[in-house]
Amino acid sequence: MLVADPDLVSGAVEEILRAPRKGGDGVPRYARVDFEIAGVEIAAGDLVLCDLGSANHDPDAFPDPDRVDVTRNAGAHLGFGHGMRYCIGAPLARIELRAVLEGLTRRLPELRLAVAVDELSTRRDVLTGGLTALPVTW
Repeated sequence: MLVADPDLVSGAVEEILRAPRKGGDGVPRYARVDFEIAGVEIAAGDLVLCDLGSANHDPDAFPDPDRVDVTRNAGAHLGFGHGMRYCIGAPLARIELRAVLEGLTRRLPELRLAVAVDELSTRRDVLTGGLTALPVTW
């Protein structure tokens, strides 16, 4: 789709940032106040893991959230956090991802995965995740 319509790159950037890491991952934070969520009491000082991937897959915010859709308006994702914890590098990451997608689609329009999607594996040893390898062909 990006090769056929380069105007979709901006939407693809946001969707790529929204889509990964559903469940299991989390950004560690300490609760500042006592509160209850889903019937669980959290005390000030407790360590909690904020699963941004899960928030980014809320079907109320993103219809059919497990499907990657580069035409989706995914700008409200939490891939870079929110508020005072918003990632200072977010604008640069967006610029870099846009440049990569524009360059790859222009220079290697036949680029494809060299393996089935279910053969891809993710890193579990780092907070930011990512694939262990991305075999491609063109």
